[in-house]
Formats: sequence, structure tokens, C-alpha cells
Amino acid sequence: MAAWVTLIFGACIGVLLTFCALFLDFVKKENKRTQEINNDIQSKIDVMSPRDFYINKISQNNLVWDRHTHTYKKMEQ
Repeated sequence: MAAWVTLIFGACIGVLLTFCALFLDFVKKENKRTQEINNDIQSKIDVMSPRDFYINKISQNNLVWDRHTHTYKKMEQ
């Protein structure tokens, strides 16, 4: 009986270690993907002229997320 308990416990630990390794690999891939997206966004910002950058920022500040239509709407003043 003790041998079966040891085997089942070992199998559970093995499964947990496998899932942990797979999860860590997933996190590593997602971090790499996020870094690539951030680099792409930063390069687009770097290429923008200061005028375009400020126009973009101003237009973002005047928009509000509407939960009902799932779009940005101009803020009512």
C-alpha cells in the first residue's frame, strides 16, 4: 500500500513540475511578445514628428471609452 501511495504522490509531483515548466515557458514567450510590441510602438513614436505626436496625444485626451458601444467617443464638455 505504501508503494502505491508513493507512486501516486510522485506522479502528482511530476505533473505539477511539468505544468510549472510549461507555465514558465508560456510567461517567457508572452514577455518576449510584449517586448516586441513595445519596441514596435516605440519605433513608431520615434518616427513621428513632434507635431503629429502632440496631435495624437490631444486627440487621445478628448476621447472617452463608451462601454455600451465599445468605442471611443468624443468627450462632451
